[in-house]
Amino acid sequence: MKIFTKLLLLSGLLAGCNAFEYSPNQTFDRNSPTDLNRKALEQLMSVQPKNDTLKFILSGDTQRSYKEIPGFIEKVNSLDKVDFILVAGDITEFGSSKEMEGYATRMKKMRVPVITVIGNHDLTGRGRAAYARMFGDLNFSFIYKGTKFICHDTNSREYKYNGQVPDLNWLAQELKPTAGVKGYISVGHVPPLSEDFDQKLVPKYKAQFENTQGFVAALYGHTHTYLTSEPGDRFNYLVTGSVENKEFIIVTVLNNNITHERVFY
Repeated sequence: MKIFTKLLLLSGLLAGCNAFEYSPNQTFDRNSPTDLNRKALEQLMSVQPKNDTLKFILSGDTQRSYKEIPGFIEKVNSLDKVDFILVAGDITEFGSSKEMEGYATRMKKMRVPVITVIGNHDLTGRGRAAYARMFGDLNFSFIYKGTKFICHDTNSREYKYNGQVPDLNWLAQELKPTAGVKGYISVGHVPPLSEDFDQKLVPKYKAQFENTQGFVAALYGHTHTYLTSEPGDRFNYLVTGSVENKEFIIVTVLNNNITHERVFY
């Protein structure tokens, strides 16, 4: 009897330990949030724009940054006239649903809509299915103030460089001239300058944007370090530093002219 009691106690302790671990095999329950990107876009579109100037936040790589996220939220909420926030992937370390739920709970405190792109860490384990259920399609686009934002999966390594990621055919369709669209902004996680991006696809990938009339810029995360293209580079890109480094970027676009400001907090 004593042995049985000890085994029960040990089992309870182990169960308690597991409750604090992130497992890629964790699943959703009926209270788990769903379709968060769609809901964020509905929130964005529900407000009548007061002008043509786009002003949004570019951030990324929030995984493991539990201590830094509150400061990020406080700083962003203190800013005026921000339309929305783009998080360029890696919201998790292990692709678990619990990590994604934790991220979603924290981002609820933002005063403006938060739109989230998938990162390479988010594809770990069952992360692809978890992201799809909680946020929606891995490749999606939306139009706001005459600019089309093309959000897409650029995490080639996670697909063993199969030549299908990023999906160039899908991008070609999204970049076709569209009524009411004057500019195009691309949003992904892994930038083409990284070896985690399928290098065989880089020339055609960049050319698709360079040859698109109205192409404004391509935005990324992943490196945890701020990077930007050189003046005159036809492939205009911008990479944000990570939340871990207490940094994000304010992006402003007017008449397809883009400017940005690094913000530290």
